[in-house]
Amino acid sequence: MEQLGGFVQVPDPGGLRLSIEEKPGVGEALKDTAKVTDRYVDCVGIRLSGPIADKNGVLRPGLGDAVTRKYAKFSKKPVINLACDMQHPTQAMADIMVVKENMGDLKGKRFVAHWAYSPIVRHYTSIQADALIAATYGMNVTVAYPEGYDLDSETESLIRAECEKNGQKFEISHDFKSAAEGADVVFPRTWVSPNFYIHTREEELRIAAQYKDWRLTEDLMKRTNNACFIHVMPFDRGNEVDNSVADGPNSLVYDQAENLLHVRKAFLVSIMADVSDLEKI
Repeated sequence: MEQLGGFVQVPDPGGLRLSIEEKPGVGEALKDTAKVTDRYVDCVGIRLSGPIADKNGVLRPGLGDAVTRKYAKFSKKPVINLACDMQHPTQAMADIMVVKENMGDLKGKRFVAHWAYSPIVRHYTSIQADALIAATYGMNVTVAYPEGYDLDSETESLIRAECEKNGQKFEISHDFKSAAEGADVVFPRTWVSPNFYIHTREEELRIAAQYKDWRLTEDLMKRTNNACFIHVMPFDRGNEVDNSVADGPNSLVYDQAENLLHVRKAFLVSIMADVSDLEKI
């Protein structure tokens, strides 16, 4: 935003006292925050990338997405999801950009996202966003994970529908080695199981440790169609991916990271600039 000549305000979330409920004693209603912020700014970005607890302190899947959508409902200004526990749309745009830059037409190409071991706790965020945008761009999509690490059912349905609309396949696999066969793009990343929301963190890590062999290695890359390696970073070297792959000739991660800056600038221009100004570009 600053590179485009604008000004950025980043309020401290801890000082906002927000509440998605509208009843006495729970804090400032999200509706009021949205309507006031409308008077101050031209665009709002909301990032709630980790799990969010409800009023009773219970973690709820998708609550971050729900908060962002509710805020947008009351805002007259553009609201951007900068990441929640279910999606990361601006990251997905940068990721599909780097794939297109290196592969051209993506129709019929094979995108494989697979769960990869790491003791770092991450959420569905980018895996689901990238699988969905790959399907939207006409790629065959395979998501591989150990049993019990199912995707969010609503998002899985969206991915499947996009693949069907484009005449491509969507597959779920519990064998990451066979899933890699013939892949054109490989994205290894850890994510929590749906049971994370009832497990303790320690239990989630104990279960994940059973699958330390789920890792993108040179041998696994040999099964692919000379695939590109992508990752939203930071990646866990030696766990999610071997150094030789991360630093190898098929790694696109640094171009991918750079793309995020340019994609977000283009996105901001597209939603904030006057139409007459855009026509002059």
